[in-house]
Amino acid sequence: MLATRLTDAALRVLATTASAWEATTPLRQRAATTWRTRTSPAQRAGQITATALAAVLVASLTITLVTTALRLAAAAVADLARGCAQAAAYLWHSDTADGIRDVLQVPLGAVAAWLRQNAAGLPATPGQVGGAALVLALVLFVAARRGSTAARAGWALLGAAACAATWQTGPGSGRTAAAAITAGVWLLFAPAAYAGRWWKTERRTRLLLSPAVEEALAQLAAVHTRPDTTPAPASQPAARPAPLPRLSPLKNLAALKAPSLAAGGFRCRHCDQPLAWAATEDDPERTWRTPDGTTTCPGAPTTPALHHAL
Repeated sequence: MLATRLTDAALRVLATTASAWEATTPLRQRAATTWRTRTSPAQRAGQITATALAAVLVASLTITLVTTALRLAAAAVADLARGCAQAAAYLWHSDTADGIRDVLQVPLGAVAAWLRQNAAGLPATPGQVGGAALVLALVLFVAARRGSTAARAGWALLGAAACAATWQTGPGSGRTAAAAITAGVWLLFAPAAYAGRWWKTERRTRLLLSPAVEEALAQLAAVHTRPDTTPAPASQPAARPAPLPRLSPLKNLAALKAPSLAAGGFRCRHCDQPLAWAATEDDPERTWRTPDGTTTCPGAPTTPALHHAL
């Protein structure tokens, strides 16, 4: 979206510049004619020299300004990056960060100790198993964030396994606290894992119809509209409404008869002839046709004069 707007703005600026340059065409032609007819060779040489010097001066000033601006921008970006790095280093070595690392060390250290005790005989080292567990946790978190039911169940089971490992390897007097800390750390990520996607976009399908099809559908809806079924006064018995006819515009021309209306009740609203939505062997395109297969309507006020169903 931003790139499209920038491109449109650049095109508008280019078009405005081109229009302004074209608007100065008479002035430039007049100046060129005056310069050729009313200027001596010595004056021409002086003007050319002055123009060249002015162009060199303008180019030098432009290059100097652009270079200065680029240097200032680079210095500002470098100062900003340096300040962000210093702030991150200060936060990393602060007491709050040390406390957070100490709290996270409880579940991570307990799980690492459990892996060292129970994964000693496996082909993979305890560190490799721990890395695979972290990758599994990340995959389950992302999948649960996207709405996968299996990933959400797996995320809960992985949290329960981490709590069990912390309970098994924790000290005798601190097992309950260690398991509670592990469950609390796991629950910090649970709302984010079980929430819906924030980047989910709404997709809508839009159906576009031609004006002729929309008009035909509107006429069909008008024909199929049920009559008013408001009950009559008590003195008169309520008349039962007649059943609506089943209408279909897709009929063959052979089913039409000239004296009667077309099958389904379709007729031209200009010349009042019976119509059918059909095609012929010479003209395979389906359209409104009379029983003899013609599509030209002598009473239609528009051009081309075609039949319109009513």
